[in-house]
Amino acid sequence: MRRVIWVIRCAMTILSIALCSACSTPNGTTGEAPKLVLPQAPPPVALSPPPAPAPPPPIFAAPPFAVSAYLPDNVAEVSVAKGTTPEAFIYPVLFGTTRKPVLNGVGFSDEREEFLHYGRVLVQIPKNHKTGSLGSRWGTLTKTDPLLSISSYQLVDDEAHFLDMAEHELPPVTGPENSYVVVFIHGYNNSFEEAALRAAQLGVDLDVPSNDMFLFSWAAHDGNILKYPFDEATIDASEVYLRSYLATVARAAHGRKIHIIAHSMGNRALLRVISASLMNVSVDQQIHFGQIILAAADVDVDLFTQLAPNYVKVSDRTTVYLSPYDFAVAASSRIHDYPRVGCASIPRVRVPQIDNIVSTIPEDFPAHAYFAESIPILQDIKNLILRNKPSREGATWAKINDYWIVGGPITKHADCLSSL
Repeated sequence: MRRVIWVIRCAMTILSIALCSACSTPNGTTGEAPKLVLPQAPPPVALSPPPAPAPPPPIFAAPPFAVSAYLPDNVAEVSVAKGTTPEAFIYPVLFGTTRKPVLNGVGFSDEREEFLHYGRVLVQIPKNHKTGSLGSRWGTLTKTDPLLSISSYQLVDDEAHFLDMAEHELPPVTGPENSYVVVFIHGYNNSFEEAALRAAQLGVDLDVPSNDMFLFSWAAHDGNILKYPFDEATIDASEVYLRSYLATVARAAHGRKIHIIAHSMGNRALLRVISASLMNVSVDQQIHFGQIILAAADVDVDLFTQLAPNYVKVSDRTTVYLSPYDFAVAASSRIHDYPRVGCASIPRVRVPQIDNIVSTIPEDFPAHAYFAESIPILQDIKNLILRNKPSREGATWAKINDYWIVGGPITKHADCLSSL
């Protein structure tokens, strides 16, 4: 614009000179033309270079706190509450799922999705909830142990909004009691609702702070044992999504310790993700897990022998819980005509630095949820999460060579003794 103005001024000056040269002076003589003086062009404006783009944020930001992930060594064992809840309350669970949403409804189906859905499910914990229980119809009728139920869903559009939700909802870290999150991976024959209720029950009974409980729900079929082969294929196809979700949880945790509880067939995806994708999930992305709890693992014993040592590389501690009474894992052993990790009277696989706990606590059929319903095991898991130390004292526990038994000697028919 300045150069345009300068050109105009030059043109006007030249025109003025031309006009003046044609004019006569007062005595009739022609006056001398004035000297041509062109205005100087303004100096060029120096343009500042655009600012350099900000460097991309690190995959995991530095922890916003400087507290230990575990209670001090001199802190005594922590206990699990054995009573009932005095009042009803809402317990939130953040989730990622590979299930398709229910058409014209609320919730998620048993059908596979090709990407992850994210959100938060709010679970109603009723008054008089008993530790280790999901409740019962009779307990609801008598108000002695009412059923847990889903209150509502809060869905978000994508991973970015999920991370925003987690940043807003996760409580601030004030000490080891809330410097962690827990990821629950459910097993076969679980609907989304059942998995969410179990995650909430574990969170409440283990005193996991609100919003620090995460759920990964894959598209298992509910109530149809004929779909077992389909679910085996589904859990294999879920590995890539579990890997992605664990990386997302690590971002959401923002430096908090990450503990994992895998149940039944959910162990298959976790085992392969940790092993086959070890470099992607743990080393490159700087994830080091706290406690890895492997409950009632529906996993081939030879495959576990080959891959389980990788758990030691990526966790503070790994613990296997198995039972001779587990009908579900015993049935899997028969289907595959080969033993599974989660069903035995003694551990079938011994991996250095991985603890084996044999539960002989009698449980109702199918005796597959003892890890979440048994007070001694819940207390063991709680101490592992808070102290990085087990709780295996008292008459209920006994150490035999390199493994533990909880519940005493076998007192009834053990399904796994006769299987294979």
